[in-house]
Amino acid sequence: MPAGLVRQFSNVIDRDQLSQAYIFAGAAGAGKVPLAMWIAKRLFCTNLQAGQPCNACGECLRIDTGNNPDVLTVAPEGQSIKAEAIRGLKEEMGKSSVEGHRRIFIIQDADRMTVSAANSLLKFFEEPLPGMIIILTTTAKNRLLPTVLSRAQIVQFPPPAWQATVDALSAAGVSGSLAPLIARLTSDVAAGVTLAGDEDFNNRLASVKKLVQLLASGDGLAFPFIQTDLMKQVSDKNDQRQVLRLLALIYAEAMRRSTGAPAQLLKNDAAVDQLASKSLRQLSDGLDAILTATVQLEGNVAFQANCEQLVLKLLQRAPELTK
Repeated sequence: MPAGLVRQFSNVIDRDQLSQAYIFAGAAGAGKVPLAMWIAKRLFCTNLQAGQPCNACGECLRIDTGNNPDVLTVAPEGQSIKAEAIRGLKEEMGKSSVEGHRRIFIIQDADRMTVSAANSLLKFFEEPLPGMIIILTTTAKNRLLPTVLSRAQIVQFPPPAWQATVDALSAAGVSGSLAPLIARLTSDVAAGVTLAGDEDFNNRLASVKKLVQLLASGDGLAFPFIQTDLMKQVSDKNDQRQVLRLLALIYAEAMRRSTGAPAQLLKNDAAVDQLASKSLRQLSDGLDAILTATVQLEGNVAFQANCEQLVLKLLQRAPELTK
């Protein structure tokens, strides 16, 4: 958890100035859920130590194990948070506190609520109930409803340092070749370890690297490669986002190397080295094209068509890249 935010909320609680609705926004692994749980413990702990929850009393332990009836958490099931989960939460909001005068509701990854789930929460934000605090955590606050954003206090979490995440992943057993790349995809060490051992992710990365090899050499086979290989590596929109993110990271890494900076990601990778030998201007334009494709993906442009259009743009630049 960011120490500065812990101090800030400790002071707010001491002054009894907690807002009724917060949005904790920031990268995965930035400490959003731990801080939400810390706030709950700070309010319910029966044995505060220098103003900090003791993490040992009955109330702290009940919060840790999800057994405090006044601290309720909702998290995505599969890809989304469905309306049924939010309806259950709303039923709880209509009840009085079981053991005190506070109730805390934490919705993790709130940007993954379905539209109907998000709409069903609006009444709370329009007519907040006394003694109730709702905390939404998100890695993409722009996906939340404007009404929610306007009625909650947004707390932006600083991202964990990249090198610290790399070190933590390495200490957890992730290979030195993968740890720097995964640390760009997520700051959450547990999620990063899972990703490193995910066969589907490793196949997806291998496919993206092969595509980069074709693009770096200006090989027209990059176009059919989208259909014959890359499309087999994606099963949902998260996979599609990840493919474009990996491609953007590799182009950004090639730009770094082209300026003489030492390699950070995919060291000793021949395809990235070949890409890095190209014109800085063309690499920059290529990265812009990838970012545009990412925006189009969020605009529901079909992934295959989006990638094929992107590859054509990158291949059109290929002859100039070698100048």
